[in-house]
Amino acid sequence: MLFNSMEYVILLGITLAFYWLCPSLRGRQWIVLLSSLYFYMSWSKEFGFMLLGVIAVNWLIAGKVSATKTRGWLILSCVLNLALLCYFKYMNFFLENIEYVARLKDPSFEIGLLKVILPLGISFYVFELISYQVDVYQRKFKHEKNPVVFAIFVLFFPHLIAGPICRASQFMPQIHVKQRLDGAHCYNGLYYFIAGLALKCGIADGIAPFINVIFKAPDQYSGLDNLFAVIGFGVQILCDFWGYSLMALGAALLFGYVLPYNFNAPYSSLSIKDFWRRWHITLSNWLRDYLYIALGGSRTQAKWKIQRNLILTMLLGGLWHGASWNFIIWGGLHGGALAINRWFENSGLPLSLKRVLQWVPVAWLLTMTVVFVAWIFFRAANAGDAMMMLERIVVPASGWAQTKLAPLFFELLLLYLPLQWFVHRTTYQHDITNAFPWQAAFGFASLVLFSYIYYVDGNDFIYFQF
Repeated sequence: MLFNSMEYVILLGITLAFYWLCPSLRGRQWIVLLSSLYFYMSWSKEFGFMLLGVIAVNWLIAGKVSATKTRGWLILSCVLNLALLCYFKYMNFFLENIEYVARLKDPSFEIGLLKVILPLGISFYVFELISYQVDVYQRKFKHEKNPVVFAIFVLFFPHLIAGPICRASQFMPQIHVKQRLDGAHCYNGLYYFIAGLALKCGIADGIAPFINVIFKAPDQYSGLDNLFAVIGFGVQILCDFWGYSLMALGAALLFGYVLPYNFNAPYSSLSIKDFWRRWHITLSNWLRDYLYIALGGSRTQAKWKIQRNLILTMLLGGLWHGASWNFIIWGGLHGGALAINRWFENSGLPLSLKRVLQWVPVAWLLTMTVVFVAWIFFRAANAGDAMMMLERIVVPASGWAQTKLAPLFFELLLLYLPLQWFVHRTTYQHDITNAFPWQAAFGFASLVLFSYIYYVDGNDFIYFQF
């Protein structure tokens, strides 16, 4: 059941109707919980029951963590959650690599792979559960004694599958409040949902077919087409995930709940550090607070340890995205860039050279080069295809500037520029309800019209696979 499907819209509409008609807080909590369970079990009943079991075990262990204040219960919860994630997401990756190494000595060696289906949203809800356990242990948040509220924190269907990654302190207190039907929240909720739909179904899904064919066979396309495919994928993944996040924020607002923003114009960043403050903000904050700081963060006096912590954090962040060496390379590229970024800020380089590298056009171009080169490894089927794309782009060859791409691809790339500016300005920077009525109506109508004209059906959200 996708956000851009009629089934989801119907479920959301029915749930909202019962939610706002229900006079009691407890009744509303049960309505949200049951709808969230239906949403997940419409995909898989087996994994739905598994998720309920995971929630129950974590709730019980968190109670022990809170009552005993012992580190052992925290370690147990982290081990169990990570073991679940590793089994479903990384076991076959681990077995494949064992087989590869063993075949170097014995080419006939074979190892049976597991028939494992990755549960939807497992990476996101495992991270939320770990952060909850750590916050309870560190006394940053009191353990939630109501299992229904705790289950809603994990299961809330607008953000269950792909985030944003919520902290207990951000979301749980809102579940305890009987929300008032607020006109501004309703308008903003609908506006966010339509804006996300325009980004996802108008831009991301529209350019996806052009990108897919080039990434599938980069050697059959010119250097220019490969370059456009990389640029196009950068636009696609931003519009896809930003669109999902806005739709999640919008759906939550219709219930009166405020979720954290996940994107802040990341392609306007002037450093790789700035990029990670703007891209997938809730994941960046999670990696910083629960991994980077746990590794020692910047507290150590040894500069090399700080660089090591940055690189390790991003390597693990890359692996979180998927069981593939490509994702590890992607994380390594970002980790190395962050380490260089930190070194540069504290280096004794000549001031004149620093000024040149910090000049806005140069800083932006260097940052985007790192980001988009890394996207090649994120999207390519394997490292060989990624290197092929880089070679086709960088090495001059006969026919380098020829293109097979249709005009629609370039039309959508051009439309992306004003659309992303407009959506960012009317969602992140300003509240659309504070605009003049005619401006708000124009903005809403423009997004509806764009979605209607350029709507494309048929693509899952990219981050559903993680």
